Amino acid sequence: MRNKKVKLNKINKTLAVLIAAMSFNSFGSDTLKEPLVYSHNSKDLTWINCPDFLPCQIASLNGELGDNNNDVFIKFPSLAKIPFHTHTSTEHMILLEGEFHTTYKGFERVVLKKGDYAFGPADLAHDGYCASKEDCVMFVAYETPIDAIPISNK
Repeated sequence: MRNKKVKLNKINKTLAVLIAAMSFNSFGSDTLKEPLVYSHNSKDLTWINCPDFLPCQIASLNGELGDNNNDVFIKFPSLAKIPFHTHTSTEHMILLEGEFHTTYKGFERVVLKKGDYAFGPADLAHDGYCASKEDCVMFVAYETPIDAIPISNK
């Protein structure tokens, strides 16, 4: 029987940046013809609010939010509680700032620390909690258009 623990791989900051940079090329917009470099604390980013039920802001890094293969930064305020929801896309995540707790339905709660990578399967309900005194910021690569569907119960 499969171990139901979500596996996390610790990666150092340099590797996290390298993975993020590679994802711009492998997951980037089909029309993108130039390299991109972004810092999650850049004043040049345009942050927009997430859907009303999610306490977060999102900044698109390549292409439009409705495109396939879109990379984003997502920012959750300190101590924010994220209700159970799903996405139709898989999520490839690297926590850049803060400490983030998440539980996927049927799996044990995991704690992500700065530099941790997590993979979220499509259509698997999950919640979250930004457990730090600072905002939690994640790099997330989506394979299909970004969405968030609220779940009324676990």
